[in-house]
Amino acid sequence: MVKIALNLTAEVENIVELYTSPEYEWNLKLRCTSCNEADDKWHAINPDEEVQGKGGPGSFNFQMKCKFCSNVSTIDIVKDSIRHITAKENGMIENQTIAVFDCRGVEPVAFDPQSDWIAKSEGGYTFESVDFGDDENGDAWFGYDDLAKVSVSVADLKGSFERV
Repeated sequence: MVKIALNLTAEVENIVELYTSPEYEWNLKLRCTSCNEADDKWHAINPDEEVQGKGGPGSFNFQMKCKFCSNVSTIDIVKDSIRHITAKENGMIENQTIAVFDCRGVEPVAFDPQSDWIAKSEGGYTFESVDFGDDENGDAWFGYDDLAKVSVSVADLKGSFERV
């Protein structure tokens, strides 16, 4: 059992808090720890989905069979590990853990934030359905806070993984 944290870094403008919606699916690229081959496909991991383990007791949020070595691996999102991340006064989110994954036989190697994020502005407005999947903006989102009359943004959102 290896626990791996997903840490986020971003540059924000007039945003104080960023978090995922309750329906959010974590989109990860994975590498098998048995044969070290990375799968080029994105895998959606839903914290509300439970898959029964094959060949033994237990349930997980995700299970896959490696197409190279046939190793069966699982991922479970650690309960209560999904967090809200907050921006610092310098307008940065720096290496903050947003979720922890219990990985068995597989490790995440890439993260795609896509859609279903929520951002709170300094002016108190909550932006729902924040989408980082727009090809034009890459891993960025731009909006306007009508209450505070200021532009808001999350730019250069990047994820990194760390064993915990």
